[in-house]
Amino acid sequence: MTDVRKAPYYRLQKSLFGSELREFKAAKGCIPLDTPKGVSLERPAPGAKQPLSPTPPAAAATVKKAAQRPRPEQVPKSGQTKTRQLLMQLDAEVCENPPIFDLQDVPDAMDKLGWPVSAKLARMWFAGLAHTYDDRPSSEQPLNDRDVTLEWALKFGRVRKKYEGFLAKDIYSERAIGAATEAVKAFVRRAFEDRNSVLSFNTSTFLVDLRKFHVDWQFQKLLISDRDTFDALTLTDLTGSLANFNIYAAIGNVEVATEKYFRYERGSTRYCLNATGRITHIYVYVKDNYSFNGNQYLGHWNKHGIIIAPGSWLTGSRSSKRDSDIDVWVKALHKPVDTRRALFGKFKEPDVYFPVFNDDYNRWREKHQRGGDFMVYSKPLYLKLKKAIDLKLGEICRLEPLNSLA
Repeated sequence: MTDVRKAPYYRLQKSLFGSELREFKAAKGCIPLDTPKGVSLERPAPGAKQPLSPTPPAAAATVKKAAQRPRPEQVPKSGQTKTRQLLMQLDAEVCENPPIFDLQDVPDAMDKLGWPVSAKLARMWFAGLAHTYDDRPSSEQPLNDRDVTLEWALKFGRVRKKYEGFLAKDIYSERAIGAATEAVKAFVRRAFEDRNSVLSFNTSTFLVDLRKFHVDWQFQKLLISDRDTFDALTLTDLTGSLANFNIYAAIGNVEVATEKYFRYERGSTRYCLNATGRITHIYVYVKDNYSFNGNQYLGHWNKHGIIIAPGSWLTGSRSSKRDSDIDVWVKALHKPVDTRRALFGKFKEPDVYFPVFNDDYNRWREKHQRGGDFMVYSKPLYLKLKKAIDLKLGEICRLEPLNSLA
């Protein structure tokens, strides 16, 4: 029988200096498995007491049909069919009963990788009532502001370096000043129209509603990509929990100065201000949505950890560019694989990894009526700026009675 073509892969493993993403290729590559079984969705949801409903007839028929698929040696060896048999032997090895891996094993694997925050957020998702994020950044969603902190996020990869550049430069950009000016002017106008004598303000009182605070007061954001979360070339707990996310700057404390005067017009008097503002303090925080929209590849998992296909978003520039490797993974990405690290034996539980996609989480949610997407916020950190942000608020007027003296 023709040997199965092995696929290169990356595995996260511990080293003397922490962890590293190590490449395995050629003879050390993994073997794609031709099997009707994938990641299991059968384990009851957290806290569920009743056994799961049986597999729907349509799905059962699909599984049965896949299980009855002829092995390569069972295909008649003649003509074009023989050619197809050879291709099947090259692409994957038949495995009728691979080890069981349930989607709810992913958080346990995260724990073993040393990713406690990733594991905690994953378990929160499985335990939550079914809810799908609607992709509107300002919409109301379940919220977690306990498990991620800005200080924690800054420990990984290039996040701190980008954050320092954000505070030194980005918050002073023309766009940022324009957004801050608009928010401050709207607030000062309302306060002035309500006849408040003090127009300087601090936004700390608005922190009770983080969603609304974000909508009203953020004025600049910093995009953190998944590659920024890597330590050297290694995935981290930040990669596993948030991957791509934003750090935001929001207005904290504003000192307002004004020149006051009356503007007399036909039949009316307006009391006006020529106002300037100075932002002396800001809030900075992490914000992301924990959801599974789309069908993104999330790696191959088992109960012990993760391996990654070259060319995926997780390997980036480290991915192999060889046409033969790409060809193997085009056909194998949706298949379990066997890494066979031992000298003898195959289909062993520690060696077999299952592909996990966003769609697996969506199917799990539909099956169990659990699985709640949510927003992740870090608690906003209050910072005094080394250089204040000066704002020109311009003229603000309110209508006054004709006999008003101010």
